[in-house]
Amino acid sequence: MRKPSEYLPAAVAGLRSRLMPDCSETLCHAGRSAVVTRVGSPSRGEDALTETEIVESAHVLALAADFPELTKGSAVELGGSLRIVTSCRTDPARAHLVVGLSDELEAMSAAYRRPGKPICTTLGVLAVESQTVSYADADAAAPSIIQTWLVCVADDQWPETTPPQTSDEIALADRRETFLRVASVVHGNGYWILRARPRGGVSW
Repeated sequence: MRKPSEYLPAAVAGLRSRLMPDCSETLCHAGRSAVVTRVGSPSRGEDALTETEIVESAHVLALAADFPELTKGSAVELGGSLRIVTSCRTDPARAHLVVGLSDELEAMSAAYRRPGKPICTTLGVLAVESQTVSYADADAAAPSIIQTWLVCVADDQWPETTPPQTSDEIALADRRETFLRVASVVHGNGYWILRARPRGGVSW
């Protein structure tokens, strides 16, 4: 006979194997991997990754024991593509997780520089575009739309001894030289996760 704490994991296992096998994919994080199930519909709620809301494009159901270090802001692989965890909720028994994920990040080439410093290099990054509505200006007819980006740089791709910093600049060559300024920096599991906004102006 099962203990009460074993019912939810057993139900999730049954869901994956019998009821929704076509919705199952492999999730990888911090050297661990397990099968998860896509559930529900994407939402854009109160759990934005930062003050700039990151669009959730998928939700997956996972066993908490499979991913003990998974938190909002983590970089994960789902079905071989890199995504960012935008929300991570657990049930009262802490047996399973409902994980919100960003759109798939695309591989791109980029130029990276630190204004006023001898740091200017070309490297491969993974990036995804998002957007948010800024506060309404009293003189504006409508709220302004600010395009933002999440840019991930793998630890082993970062060429400098000092970490990425706010106000650093990125040019995404694969997006017709989209010029961005770094607004925030978070070090995830194996990745630097940068939130960046359009810099304006022209090429360097």
